[in-house]
Amino acid sequence: MTPEMVAKLGQVAKLICAAVLAGLLVGAIMLPAAGPIGLAAKNASEQARAQRLDEPPLPQRSTILAADGSKIASFYYENRTDVPIDKIAPVMQKAVVAIEDARFYQHGALDLKGTIRALVRDQSEGTQKQGGSSLTQQYVKNVLFETAGARVAQAQERLAKARTKSAKHQAQAALDAAKVVQGSTIAPNLTRKLQELRYALWVEENYSKNDILDKYLNIAYFGHFAYGIEAASQRYFGVHASQLNLTQAATLAGMVNNANKYDPTKYPGAVLERRNIVLDRMVELGHIGRAEATAAKAKPLGLHPKILPGGCDISKYAYFCLYVQNEILTNPVFGDTPEARRSLLNTGGLTIQTTLSPKAQDAAQRAVERNSGPKSDRITMEAMVEPGTGKIQGIAVSRKYGLDKHEASIDYAVDIAHGGGGGVAAGSTFKVFTLAAALENGVRLSETINSPASTRVNGYTNCAGETINWDSVSNAGESESGAYGLERGTWDSVNTYYALLEKQVGLCKVAKMAASFGMTLTNGAPLRQVPTMTLGSNEIDIVHLSAAYAGFAASGKYCKPIAINAIKDSTGKQLAVPSAGCKQVVKADVADEVSKILKGVLTKGTARGNSLPDGRPAAGKTGTNENLTSVMFAGYTTDLAAVLWYGNPDAPFGDPVNAYGASLAPYWVDTMQEALAGTPITDFPDPGGVFGYSPAPPKKPVKKPTGKPRSGQGPKHGGRPGR
Repeated sequence: MTPEMVAKLGQVAKLICAAVLAGLLVGAIMLPAAGPIGLAAKNASEQARAQRLDEPPLPQRSTILAADGSKIASFYYENRTDVPIDKIAPVMQKAVVAIEDARFYQHGALDLKGTIRALVRDQSEGTQKQGGSSLTQQYVKNVLFETAGARVAQAQERLAKARTKSAKHQAQAALDAAKVVQGSTIAPNLTRKLQELRYALWVEENYSKNDILDKYLNIAYFGHFAYGIEAASQRYFGVHASQLNLTQAATLAGMVNNANKYDPTKYPGAVLERRNIVLDRMVELGHIGRAEATAAKAKPLGLHPKILPGGCDISKYAYFCLYVQNEILTNPVFGDTPEARRSLLNTGGLTIQTTLSPKAQDAAQRAVERNSGPKSDRITMEAMVEPGTGKIQGIAVSRKYGLDKHEASIDYAVDIAHGGGGGVAAGSTFKVFTLAAALENGVRLSETINSPASTRVNGYTNCAGETINWDSVSNAGESESGAYGLERGTWDSVNTYYALLEKQVGLCKVAKMAASFGMTLTNGAPLRQVPTMTLGSNEIDIVHLSAAYAGFAASGKYCKPIAINAIKDSTGKQLAVPSAGCKQVVKADVADEVSKILKGVLTKGTARGNSLPDGRPAAGKTGTNENLTSVMFAGYTTDLAAVLWYGNPDAPFGDPVNAYGASLAPYWVDTMQEALAGTPITDFPDPGGVFGYSPAPPKKPVKKPTGKPRSGQGPKHGGRPGR
């Protein structure tokens, strides 16, 4: 027997098998009961027409937007964006029907005539030019595969989180079972075909043809993580599905049969040939003319590949993006379990409008990079919050997000719940809470405290009634001593004055004041109630400190920092988002007096010479940590609060920056000037003389450093912390 005869017999055998399979499918649905086989067929038919296809929502890509609507990042398990049929180019609809199911609008769930014709033609020509299954059957197959795939993903996540041997064993068993189910959805056997057909009958009875085509085009896989026609249009041609032209539509229609075999980035020749087959088929069906097809065939594929990455690591605003991501993954507002929250983010098709101001963020990023640069061992970071709303305007870190040297995989600016590390020391910026507590508890501007250069303070009492002593506290300037009041003691950031003031007001009251402005340890636990608290010895994050200073800017109305304005799901439904919970935590006149005093820090105190160039009223406080290991500056206007920190978070106590907090003030000025450009200038409310008037300041105040640090190093002023 010649090879030609063997090949011909093989084709005949395949045709016979195809005919038998088609007959079995028809028999299972159409034949009346005749013995056990007929009875089984009848039962299958009855079950098919009564059985409903479970169609869980398809995984949709979630998108994070800045406040101005610009895109920050995307998250997805499958890169998909559903589009309605009227947003899919008509030529695309015609192309996929032509090549996959030409009689789609004439037949029901099963196209027996079309199936046999396609099998005969493909076997006789030795190529697969036409689809054998109806589009409805293909849709059902995709639904079943997606459902099984979701279960596999859930099982994989469960296995990854399992810690005990027993839990791992159970998770692995669940994963194995899920994979078996997934494999059954693509197994080439009669059982699967019958199952698909049963569901297809239900689909045909409950949806219009256009609905089915819509569902199919939104679930089909086109390769390179592009699920659905919109993602495919963007991935390969950089256009929306509504903008596809004839050659593009024919290319995508040809790919859907086998996305791996017809990958245009790997096999452009095969894809070009397949595209031309689609064009010929469209001519046969009268969708286009021969001349139009000939012209289209003469064109190249015309690919404009567009990478559609997801996640925060490639975002321009990676650190802010991570804050938003962790807010969704950890906040019960978005689901009762971590798995539910992650599924919502990765598959929910959310449109997340955030509070990020690109204008403010970009200004801060330029400022922090000017100070320490992206290649420095030390980092500079800045967080900005809008007074009266709690909206985070930006989170800037001088290091790029990543795992390489001089990159960071931790968002040092935020608390642990949002991806942060161990926190940073606030230095003397924390004195603001002692100042506010003093004003609230009756301390007047005219009162003074004799404050030596160094002292021991005994008898602090915390909220638990425990007595604590402060063995030794010293001023930054060794000759700095004398009688200080609230204004000069704050302007000069006198440590011994604030140690004695904290004792006078009460450690517990200071702690409660800080807590009312949202201050906790970076792990969310209450602050440690120790005397050094007023010098910023607790580990905090600068986002929450910025929100606290924003509370003073808003006349005592504190708002929890928020990063999300609104969220819509894939259907356009508004979802609940975390509230800023704004409330008045201290009387307005107290907060306004704090601002009035802190204005003097920029004009008469440790940060003098750093007023805003446009004359906009501003207030602030410097902070320097023990042994000059890190510095901080917190400042605000009525419209924006911003906190900067500079140091080495990887060696917080072993890498002195040799600078004071005032060294960051110029970068704060640069940020505020750019971020607020074009906004109206307003002043803080004047509390008047409610708190009395202070005596004349000392005749010879000690001169304080104000210079800018060199890149990555800082000026070498020497001295002790407290600035």
